[in-house]
Amino acid sequence: MTSFDDATTWTPRADGTSGGEVTPDWMQGRAAFGGLVAAAAMRALVHAVGPERPPRSFSLSFIAPVQAGPATVRPTILRAGRALTHAEARVEQGGQLCAVVLAAFGEDRPSDLALPLPRVTPPTPPESGVDLPYIEGVTPRFVSKFQLRWADGAPPFSGAPTAEFGGWCRHATRAPGLPGLIGLLDAWPAPVLPMLRRPAPASTARWTAHLVGDPNAAPADAWYWYTSRAISAGAGYASTLNHLYDATGALLAWSEQLVVIFDR
Repeated sequence: MTSFDDATTWTPRADGTSGGEVTPDWMQGRAAFGGLVAAAAMRALVHAVGPERPPRSFSLSFIAPVQAGPATVRPTILRAGRALTHAEARVEQGGQLCAVVLAAFGEDRPSDLALPLPRVTPPTPPESGVDLPYIEGVTPRFVSKFQLRWADGAPPFSGAPTAEFGGWCRHATRAPGLPGLIGLLDAWPAPVLPMLRRPAPASTARWTAHLVGDPNAAPADAWYWYTSRAISAGAGYASTLNHLYDATGALLAWSEQLVVIFDR
């Protein structure tokens, strides 16, 4: 089993790009797991920017499916100011542009403003959740690389009246630090899928994430609390708001996604 850490650690090249192999076990239908693509691209950007400026936010557009096989990340520093760096990474495959990541990296700055990170109290411990199983032909292949446990709300395709849920999650393979956190942010199904009564594909078109906690604070095999709800849905699209917390309930990251739903 290819670990998430290995799958997102692509090899730097002399021309500044990084190259990697997307293996079939990380696919979701005809495209690779989006969290893997984002994590590989962000690894390349972190390498290009350097450790002095941690990532604060990134936005990703999936332009074409990343398929199993060789792929390339092409990072570019757009501007490096006194404290803030803007950078771009392009993910290419077979000469085709597949994804674009825009990210902001910023050093700590002196400020009189400080808000404590939001905290929540998960309603149940991880042990009491209901596992989302990997079912061949129904759930994407990459799901077998995660432990996802429903704890609040209905599971996919159950005809639920609302589009929101909460659950516990962790990697089933080695996935430390920032790349592992990015993978968890994208591991769950869209919150509108519980409203459907039969299986239907869904695919992220746009994804913006804000990183507010320390991704290295928790052990690599720790459980994380995740919540997701739909802000709107219609005409085959859904906009979602998602939050990822550590096991104590402290916010680590939140994201917004534009999801395409193929239910008809």
